[in-house]
Amino acid sequence: MSETVSVHGPEELLAVLPYQLGYHPRRSVVAVALDGRRVHFVARVDIPPERHVPDTVAALAGPLRREVRGPVHLVGYEDVEGESTALLLALLEDVESDGVEVVEVLVVRDGRRYSPTCSGPCCPEGGVPLPSPEAVPAVAALVALGRAPLADRAAVDRAVHPDPARSAVVGALLAADGPGASRRRGRDGLRAWAQVLGRDAVDRGAPVPAPAVAAAVAALRDVHVRDALIGWLAPGVIPREVLDPIVLARLERWLPRWGGLGAWEPGGAGAGDPDAVLARLLALCRDVPDSCPDDAAAVCTAAAQVAWAHGDGALARAALDRALRVEPGYRLARLLAALVERGVRPVRAADGAGDLDRRAG
Repeated sequence: MSETVSVHGPEELLAVLPYQLGYHPRRSVVAVALDGRRVHFVARVDIPPERHVPDTVAALAGPLRREVRGPVHLVGYEDVEGESTALLLALLEDVESDGVEVVEVLVVRDGRRYSPTCSGPCCPEGGVPLPSPEAVPAVAALVALGRAPLADRAAVDRAVHPDPARSAVVGALLAADGPGASRRRGRDGLRAWAQVLGRDAVDRGAPVPAPAVAAAVAALRDVHVRDALIGWLAPGVIPREVLDPIVLARLERWLPRWGGLGAWEPGGAGAGDPDAVLARLLALCRDVPDSCPDDAAAVCTAAAQVAWAHGDGALARAALDRALRVEPGYRLARLLAALVERGVRPVRAADGAGDLDRRAG
């Protein structure tokens, strides 16, 4: 999520976190770094077996130290009382030893919040009921933007899994698109992307015909086309000068320019709705079967790049998990997965997906 959210107190923070993560966490520990009252950085890990707590602390503490600008909150989401305590306390000790200010350690369980480090009147032994989300101003602002957290992490994974009925048709079309059609594929593929990204498909959710979907996905077999499309869909991630000029000329000619697409700079003219574009890409992921592994990896990696650029780490991870499950050697997915795992922000890797892909090999 790329919007900046201000919170006041632990109740508001806990109400906002599912909207920040994109789903309701379970059996997790979440670290939240604030910049004043604004949520600046959110990272989540599963609660590990106790023997893996030191490794989990190391994985979470590195990005947290790098991104910290102010006070930090640590939150454990439990199904069973006490299951997050070991990780919370180990993480608290680790980051405080580096001078990071941890102002709250909270546990959420059965609709109430608890504190394993506080026994004052503000943190009674029986916990404090969480407020209704609609009563929290920060949540109301997110709802107005169309935000709605998914039920759980499994629901995030399902957002990129193939839809059997639709993907069977697209898969047959992709299988019929032989290697000899590369020149036609590039031309027709970009025209198909213009249809996939048109206002009817993105803003209004109109279905895109299976032949256009297959042509758009097949175009991603050309790395130059794939990288240029990522730059178009996530302005600022890839500098224009590292991309193929012939592909760029075709993008300029055929692809839409609404909503900031093609602006080539972060927050370019016409901010648009990146969530609607991402939703269209996720639908494309569901249209491609696992039986076309290279194509599934390409479209999932493109969707992951856009999700990552817009701050949705959960969807980026889900898309990358599928890409690497069907095609473990897909280099751009491997590189992006390493960056996401380390909590690296897109702006720090903005030297071009094509260049990054080559170096990842």
